[in-house]
Amino acid sequence: MIVSKESLTFPNIQVKMHKANALIYVLSLISIKPFVCLDEVLVGHLKPFGQHRKPDVVTQEISAVPHPAEFWETYVSKNKPVVFRGAAIHSRAYELWTEEFLISEYGDLTVRLEARAEANDRLPVGEADILGRDTIKHFIQNYQTMDAYVISQIPQPMERDIGIPPCLRCGSFSEAIQEVHLFLSARGGKTKLHQDPFSNIHCIFNGTKDWLLVHPDQTDLVYMSDDSKYEWGGYSEIDIDSVDLDEFPKIKDVHYSKVRMNKGDCIFMPGGYWHQVRSWGYMNSAVSIWFSQLKQFTEKDCDNVNISFTPMNEVRVLWQYSGYGDLSQGHMDIYILKRFLLTLADNEGRIWLKDFVQKYFQSESRRRDVMRKDEQERVIKLVEYLDPDHKGFVTRGYIENLTVDQLKELLLFIDPNDVSNTEEFEYSHIDTPYIEALLTECHDKRGIFDKEKFISSYVQGLGGTHTKATEIVESLGAHDKDIAMADIEGRISKALHKFYSAKEHDPTFERKMYQHLRQHDEL
Repeated sequence: MIVSKESLTFPNIQVKMHKANALIYVLSLISIKPFVCLDEVLVGHLKPFGQHRKPDVVTQEISAVPHPAEFWETYVSKNKPVVFRGAAIHSRAYELWTEEFLISEYGDLTVRLEARAEANDRLPVGEADILGRDTIKHFIQNYQTMDAYVISQIPQPMERDIGIPPCLRCGSFSEAIQEVHLFLSARGGKTKLHQDPFSNIHCIFNGTKDWLLVHPDQTDLVYMSDDSKYEWGGYSEIDIDSVDLDEFPKIKDVHYSKVRMNKGDCIFMPGGYWHQVRSWGYMNSAVSIWFSQLKQFTEKDCDNVNISFTPMNEVRVLWQYSGYGDLSQGHMDIYILKRFLLTLADNEGRIWLKDFVQKYFQSESRRRDVMRKDEQERVIKLVEYLDPDHKGFVTRGYIENLTVDQLKELLLFIDPNDVSNTEEFEYSHIDTPYIEALLTECHDKRGIFDKEKFISSYVQGLGGTHTKATEIVESLGAHDKDIAMADIEGRISKALHKFYSAKEHDPTFERKMYQHLRQHDEL
C-alpha cells in the first residue's frame, strides 16, 4: 500500500483544525456572553413600564384623612404621596353614580373628551359634532365602543356629589383649590408616565386604578420630553406599553411604588411627582381635586374641631365650569404667579413694568403676526390694571396684598383661557397646510371640486368635524353648485380665514417664568 504524503499529514491537519474551531467556539462563547444574556440584562425590554423590576418603594396607606395641619406637615411639605383608603365613600358619587343616575341627572351637561390613549392626538367627536366635546348622556350611551374618555372640569351641577376631604378644609388649603377634574371611562384606559402641574387628591367612585409612582428625584432617568422641561407639568417620551430599553436604557434604574386603588379610595399625589395610571372596570369614574403647590402653610380657622368632608358646591374652588360652553381649566397657579412677581422686585421693592413686559412677553408662536397683536392688547390691559396712575412700577407690598380675586384677574391678562377649552378649538387644532393640500386634491376627472370627497377626507383623514368641513365648502360657494378647481384657488383664503386667524396656546411666558423661579430656587 502506497501512502501519500498528503494522506499522512491530513489527519494532523484535521486535528489542528478541530482544535482551532473548538478554541474559536469557546472564545465566541466568552465574547458573546453579554448578548446571550440579553434578556437577563434588559429585563422588561419591550414590555410595559414597571416590568423592568419589581416595585421596591412603599407608598403609605392610612384609613383616616388627617387634619390639614398634619396633612401639610407629614405629606405635602415632604412631597410624600399617601393613600386614603375608604375616603371616597363620603361623597354622594360613591353611592349614586350609576349609568342611569348620571344620564337622568346630568345627561344634558357638556364635558371635554380625550382619546382613550394619551399618545393618540386625534380628538373624539360627540353628539353635537364639536371636536373634543360630548354630552354626558350621549357619552355614556356610547362609551363602551367609543375611542374616548372624559377628562373635564366638573360641571357645577355635579359638584354636590363630590366631598372635599377635611385635609383641605382650613388654613392655606382652603383658598388653594384650583379646579376639580371629572374622569369617566370604560373598558380600561391608560396615561403616559407624567407629572401634574398641581398637587391633587384623586378619588375613585367606580372601577379600579393601578398607579406606578416615581419620585421626582429620578427625573433624569425617565426621559422627560423636551417640550415639557420648562413647564410645571410634563411627560416621559417612553412608550409605556413597550419600553425600548435600547433607546431608553436608564429606565432600568427607575425605582417605583405600585398602588392599586379600589372603589372608595383616594390618593394624594404631590405636584411634580411622576406617575403612570391604568384604569379598569366596566365603568370607571373618579375626580381629581387640584390644589396649589404651596411653599408654606398657615393654620387660619384650623382650630375648628368640626372640620369634615364638605360638598364641593359649598367650598371655594378658584375655577369652575357651568356645564355648557367654554371651560376654564388648565390655568397656571395664581400663587406661583405671585411668588414670581415678588422675585422681580429691586432693592427698593419696585417691580418695573417696562422691564417686565420686554423680558417676558416675546411670543414663540408660529403665527407670530397674529399672536403678537393679541399679546400687545393683553399687555396694555395688564399694565393699565397694575399701574392705573402710570408710575411705571408696582411695589412688593402691592403684590403681597392682592386678594385671590385680584390674582385671578391679573392671571387672565397673562394666561388667558386656553383655546382648547373653547368650542372653536378645531380652527386651531387642524393645520391649515393640510386643508389647503386637501382642497387642491379633491376634484373629479372634469376638474370640478368634489365636495363630498373633501368632507369625507377632512373628517376621516384630518380628524375634523363634518360641521366645519361643510362650513368650508359653503365658504367656497360649492355647497349648491359645481365649482371648477381654477375658481377654488382664489377662494381658499376666505374659506379658511377662521383657521388662519385662530388663536393657539403659547407657552412662552410660562417657560420663562419657570426658568426664572428655578434660578431663584423658588419652584
